[in-house]
Amino acid sequence: MSSHKKRRIDGVETPKPMSAISALAARRREAASTPPATQKTPEANDDDKPIVTTTNYFSPLRRSDSQNGSSPTPKKSVSKPSRQQRVTDSLAAHPKATALASNTPGTTTPESTVSPQRVIQYSSFRLSKQNHRTKSGGVVDLRLPNSERFMVIGSFGVRVVQGEVTLAGATLRPSETIEWVHAPHCHAIPVLRTTENTRLELHPDSNSRGLRQLSRISPLFRRMWNEPSETGSGKKTSREATFQIICTSEDAPKKCILQDLVSPPAWNKKLASLLSTSRKKPSLSTLVCGPKSSGKSTFSRLFVNRLVTDRPPSHAPKRVVVLDLDPGQPEYAPAGTLSLVVVTKPNLGTPFTHPGANTPAFNIRRCHSMASVTPASDPDLYLACAMDLFDTYRKDLADLPLIVNTPGWILGTGLDLLSELIEKTSPGEVLYMSEEGPLETVDALRAATKTAFTELPSQQSEFTSRTAAHLRAMQTMSYFHLQEMATSSPEGSKLTTSTKWNPSPLSCKPPLLVKYSSPTRGILGFLSYDYQCPPELLADTVNGLVLAAVEIEDTRAFSGFSNMDVDIGGPVPLISTTPEGLPFIPNYDDAALDPRHSRTIGLVLLRGIDTKSNALQLITPIPLEEFKRARSQGRHIILLHGKFDAPSWAYTEDLYEKAGADEGSNDVLEVTDEDTEDDSSDAEPEAAAKVSDLTEVPWVEILKGSDKRPVGSRVWRVRRDLGRNNTGD
Repeated sequence: MSSHKKRRIDGVETPKPMSAISALAARRREAASTPPATQKTPEANDDDKPIVTTTNYFSPLRRSDSQNGSSPTPKKSVSKPSRQQRVTDSLAAHPKATALASNTPGTTTPESTVSPQRVIQYSSFRLSKQNHRTKSGGVVDLRLPNSERFMVIGSFGVRVVQGEVTLAGATLRPSETIEWVHAPHCHAIPVLRTTENTRLELHPDSNSRGLRQLSRISPLFRRMWNEPSETGSGKKTSREATFQIICTSEDAPKKCILQDLVSPPAWNKKLASLLSTSRKKPSLSTLVCGPKSSGKSTFSRLFVNRLVTDRPPSHAPKRVVVLDLDPGQPEYAPAGTLSLVVVTKPNLGTPFTHPGANTPAFNIRRCHSMASVTPASDPDLYLACAMDLFDTYRKDLADLPLIVNTPGWILGTGLDLLSELIEKTSPGEVLYMSEEGPLETVDALRAATKTAFTELPSQQSEFTSRTAAHLRAMQTMSYFHLQEMATSSPEGSKLTTSTKWNPSPLSCKPPLLVKYSSPTRGILGFLSYDYQCPPELLADTVNGLVLAAVEIEDTRAFSGFSNMDVDIGGPVPLISTTPEGLPFIPNYDDAALDPRHSRTIGLVLLRGIDTKSNALQLITPIPLEEFKRARSQGRHIILLHGKFDAPSWAYTEDLYEKAGADEGSNDVLEVTDEDTEDDSSDAEPEAAAKVSDLTEVPWVEILKGSDKRPVGSRVWRVRRDLGRNNTGD
């Protein structure tokens, strides 16, 4: 009987299997070992620019495949590469990731001995005694005789002493004012550019330490700032710096990917044109729309910063109005809200560094909540809220420039909403942040635009360490950890010098007690949008959730409700009670409050319901004076319940703190290639034994090993290769 197995011939070694990328890298190393015939001398200006590669390492493979006539679809017999091989191939395709996601110093790999990793220049100069000096208090004094560019990560303040500095579209000139910057590397990092003979100071931000210390109670805030400096003995200093100047990739924190904030040439050209138009027409209105993750918020921020700083130094600060209509990723207000914001200073931070508290940099003039992070929950209510905010702008702020930021919903009902917004607001400029369509969307928006319509290239991030849901949770968590600000003025504006955070778990913060059953109760009742639960389940439904505190400015806000009651200070809906005595407004017709006669004053977290004292325990950064002001004017407060994201981060803060997970922990959100075989969702959490005695934490249950789990339980995920190799058999 013959055997079909292949035999190995003695003395002849079978070559090891090699992936296509590894083979290509070997050919490149062999070609690099041959001395070139001529060598071009680099120009002097090349050192002033960051090293950016435009080589497509996959083009030779495509040419080879086309010549051989091979199919681009892999055969079933080809084994799937391991995770380590996929990571290596991915890093080989992206030189930035290769340079930054490196191993610790002192370790070598077979590939590193053959081809050393290239160092990426992020700054056009090196720190020296001539241009760099550290003064008392950690203030860094930079004296730059030439035009330079450099990158700084962390939280810091910038004060220009001489010359001019450009940062995230803002132009900073000599002044005694310190502009505060928050630059975590989970977002694109703004680059500082200076003119000749510039002197500036970088100040540490002591108020940001509370924000950085949120990493002790949540892994979302870990490993996104500068690393603490080390002494000669290798120990970290007790007083760590809040920022770090990054000259090269060797200065960057380990295992992170840095991306600088880049404005494409088409953006710069359009920004210059809009800035010139705004000087002739101060009330220029611009609407920014486009697909998701196309750069709408980034472009709007650059445009706002240019407008705010486009003034002579002796003039008063210039004001710009931002109409933020993206409830999923708002810039200034909390997630799940639409807002009208007056900006007076450049925006030099990420959304979770200014999560809805009025500061000297901006003031939230009016805000509405849909109790949802998407306009799809109620398109009619979304449009009504947007038009009320726009009417407020036309009535009170019509002489100021307006920038409208919209969500990335551009198909179906979302396209209808955008078209109707453009028709009703009639902006002077409509910017669509994509040059790749869809064609029907572009045609519909162009037809709805009465003035100029411009398509701009999108700016999509190549790497990301946090998803949109992560960033939204970080923004909400940052909002509830804000320390209580200064009291509000009669107009409702709060004047504060800076923003501070309380890094302690919310369970350590004394709650605001609000009576709900006495004649002088603090709230009129609960109101639910969309889903209406039975009265006996309302207490369990709203307990532990995020709610919107809505001020009823006029009883006409209830015009869409039936069963009106005229016995409680005017015509209001009939108030029912649950078995626990909680007041609520039945809303079986799914009606909504009229945004013309109501406004959202902030968000609250219902920590608990004390049925013995008939009081609600609320966690909120809203000052107590805000509630007292509304009550003194005879206005009611409604707690609005809907489809806010569940605050699961709030339930586990004590667990992370008591487990000893601090900012120095190795837990980090990494950029991974998700796949079914790499799913680690069933892995045992670290330090689970340390929190085994915490059995009284509500809504949290700690499972160890296979305890209370079905056999073979895993998180199911959709495979990305479904149907690729389907031959139809």
